[in-house]
Amino acid sequence: MKKTSTKALLLAFVLVLGMIVSPVCAATSIVTTGYFPNAEKEIEISGVYDFAFTVNSSRAISNVQFQVPKGTELNYTFTYGAGNSVSGYITYLPGDIDIFGYGEGVTTINIGSSTTSREFVDTGLIPKWEIVGYAREQDDNGTVVSTGYAIYDVSAMGFQTGFIAYESVASLQPIESITFTSNMPVWLYIGTAERSEIQEGISQTLWDTANNWVRYAIEIASFVFDLVVALFSWLKFFFIDNLLMTVSLYLSISMAYTFCTAKNIFQAFGKFFQDQKKLFDFILSLWKSLIEIISSFRGIFRI
Repeated sequence: MKKTSTKALLLAFVLVLGMIVSPVCAATSIVTTGYFPNAEKEIEISGVYDFAFTVNSSRAISNVQFQVPKGTELNYTFTYGAGNSVSGYITYLPGDIDIFGYGEGVTTINIGSSTTSREFVDTGLIPKWEIVGYAREQDDNGTVVSTGYAIYDVSAMGFQTGFIAYESVASLQPIESITFTSNMPVWLYIGTAERSEIQEGISQTLWDTANNWVRYAIEIASFVFDLVVALFSWLKFFFIDNLLMTVSLYLSISMAYTFCTAKNIFQAFGKFFQDQKKLFDFILSLWKSLIEIISSFRGIFRI
């Protein structure tokens, strides 16, 4: 009996320990972050072997793209924050099988202490797009574990295949400058945006922004619904339930006011009919405003 109790206690302890340890061992993934709708092309050049670029004080780098030919060995460094820097490299080399430039290709990407390689069948028709950008590590629940910078191969759909190198940093800051040297001619693209936009955007992905729009739409949905219901209620009260009363009151009041203030009967009739036209225009503008409100609300969901 005592042995059975001891075994049961030990088993319970192991189960509890597993429950405690398992969240720590949960898998994480790297996703790009940073949504910069106003980013602009700053530089797009080809055939360069070395390059250095620094933004002015009011702007920052949104993303950097390389397109490199086979045989490339490229080293790069970028700075961020108060003089901090991260270095890495890209190699795109032929594999063991290479016939007239076709066959096996091997791409290796590195940023800081993170390195990853990929072997693939190289047809020579797929360009190599390597991007340096903002990223974050998150668990399966979407909780952010760390933030940093990443380099990955877009042409290989790196996030689906795991072909990405990621370097976490203590404080994610806008990129200020980048330099690189290469043994082969490189096509380079650099995008920039206002520093304040970069600083605000690096904490968000495009999906985060879409979610924000949805949450905003949900938050104002009740307000818009109440407004539309109120407008319909007043319109129904005046122009459906009590149409005769509304028309009679308006005509009598407007006619009395017009004839009391006009200098003669001709001026009175002229002003009276002008007032009726103004009422008709007001009703049309009210319906137009109602339709525009509904259309604007629908447009929120077209993300």
